[in-house]
Amino acid sequence: MYDCFRTIYEPSGLTVTTTERPGGITVLTLVGDIDAATVGTFDEALATGGRLVVDLTRVAFLSCAGVRSLLRANARTELVVVLGGHAVTRSLEATGADVVLKIHPGVGPALVGLAAEPGREA
Repeated sequence: MYDCFRTIYEPSGLTVTTTERPGGITVLTLVGDIDAATVGTFDEALATGGRLVVDLTRVAFLSCAGVRSLLRANARTELVVVLGGHAVTRSLEATGADVVLKIHPGVGPALVGLAAEPGREA
């Protein structure tokens, strides 16, 4: 059952829906492009939880700034990325971030994988 649900619409083309899940897991579902115009919104969303599932299946474009945001968030919290589109996968592969980040094919497997991992010490 979902505990909390919030959606932010970025006028420049990014929608972020935040859903709180049991176990202190926050699911971020993003729709649109993550680029110079929207990376601030993306950074704010990534700062919302200690354990994050970042669903990028509906993101059409992920800039280097967006990749950098993911890597910074990954360094400070438990983070799992869900991929669906070729463009996002290509951005992660081109930067080598695909080797550093935990990547799952769907939100369900990502939740299971994150719930099974022990929490990081703050």
